[in-house]
Parts: sequence; structure tokens; C-alpha cells
Amino acid sequence: MPEQRTPPVRRNREYDPFADLYNRFWGEEYRSCALPVVERLLLSRLKPGQTVLDVCCGTGQFSRDLLDQGFTVTGIDASAQMIRHARRNAPGAKFFTADVRNFALNQRFHGAFSVFESLNHVPDIEGLTLAFRAVRRHLKPNAPFLFDLAGPATYRKNWNTTHAIVADDLVCGIRMNFEESSGTATCDITVMEHPPAWQRRDFTVRQQCHDRADVIAALEEAKFKDLTLYAARDMGMPTSYGSDRTFFLVTA
Repeated sequence: MPEQRTPPVRRNREYDPFADLYNRFWGEEYRSCALPVVERLLLSRLKPGQTVLDVCCGTGQFSRDLLDQGFTVTGIDASAQMIRHARRNAPGAKFFTADVRNFALNQRFHGAFSVFESLNHVPDIEGLTLAFRAVRRHLKPNAPFLFDLAGPATYRKNWNTTHAIVADDLVCGIRMNFEESSGTATCDITVMEHPPAWQRRDFTVRQQCHDRADVIAALEEAKFKDLTLYAARDMGMPTSYGSDRTFFLVTA
């Protein structure tokens, strides 16, 4: 009987057109709110000089802070444009363009983290299981892994809305919708930019509201252990980032 192979994963490129906006308007803001949580739950378990993997690193603001605290940092992200910004924001770290579901770095780390609900961008629980397996393969025994996910209450409140950004050189309109029956959150973005002349860009980014029981089952299947859950609001994060945002802490 022929060997069963997992279908290859196509790298998620949805965030390439969003990278400039994210770097300019969101990266620093979220970092300032979530960094104390990462310090308390993850970095307190590590020693300066140890290696840390920034999973779905975005534009590298977190990586820069960890470098400043003396850690050796490597980051991965599926968006090549996000990685371009990360290399500028944290030039002392190593960055690789790779999908979280099937990356391979040939290295094991003392700890790993993934924040700003990055793993909500994985579209299904099968992909999330692949991502957990890939992260665990890159961790030393008993190394901690911290990540956060947004829950249904966050999507109901924050994703059925519209808002806009107006700056001298651009106007950005954002239309957000959460389909509760499927758990799919869709963000349609229209950007008008200049100079030299006004130009329009339209693109869509998506997230998936993963069922907590499915997430826990996926972690168990990936052989993670010692799961502890922390409500972001109890860790001092503003509820504007989601009333049911949750940090998951596990060990390899």
C-alpha cells in the first residue's frame, strides 16, 4: 500500500499587501500592550543569551525588544513583506519567510512565542495542528511556548464594524465581518495612497475563530504538555484587544 503523504502547504501570502500598514499603524501599539505579558509568562522562564523563536513575527517589533533584553532571536513569518520590515526593525535577529504549518530551521530553541492572535490566521484546526507540531519540533525538551488567540466574544464585538485611517499620504477604509456559523472573520481593506498620484489598492485578510476545545486537542496531539490558560484582561491588557483574548502557555 503506498505511503500516505500530507499535502504540501501553500504559503499564506495574504499579509503581503497589508505589511506597510501593519508596520506603520499596529505593530508598535500591540507590542506595548502585550510585551509585559510576554515578559511575565515567557521571558521570566528564560535567561538572557538563550534562543527564542518568534513565530509569525510580523514586522519584528517584539523581536527587537527581545534583542534589547539580551536574547538571541529568530523569527518566521509567511509574509515576505512583513519579513522585509522585520529585518529593518530588528537587524540583530535572523528572519525567514516560511509558513508556520511547515517551516524547518534545523535548530531547537529555548522558548517560542506567537502573539497578536497570529495563529488565528491559520484557517482550520488541521493547519493549526501542523503548526503546533512544527513549533514543537523546534523546541528543546521542556521549553515553553506562549501564544494568544482571540475568542468569539472578541470577534462579535470587534469584527462586525467599519473604521478608517486618514493620513496626509493615504486614506484606508476597513470593513470587518464575523460569520459566527463558520467562525470566519473577514477584513476587506481599501487603501488610497499618494504620491505621486492617488492610487487605489483592495485586498482581504482573514482570521479563524478556533474552538478552544479543538485548540487544546491539537496541542495534545502535538505532544505539548503543562497547559495553562491566562485571560488577557487579567494580565492587564486593555479589553479593547478583546474581552476573551487568551494566552496559552505550554511546554515541549
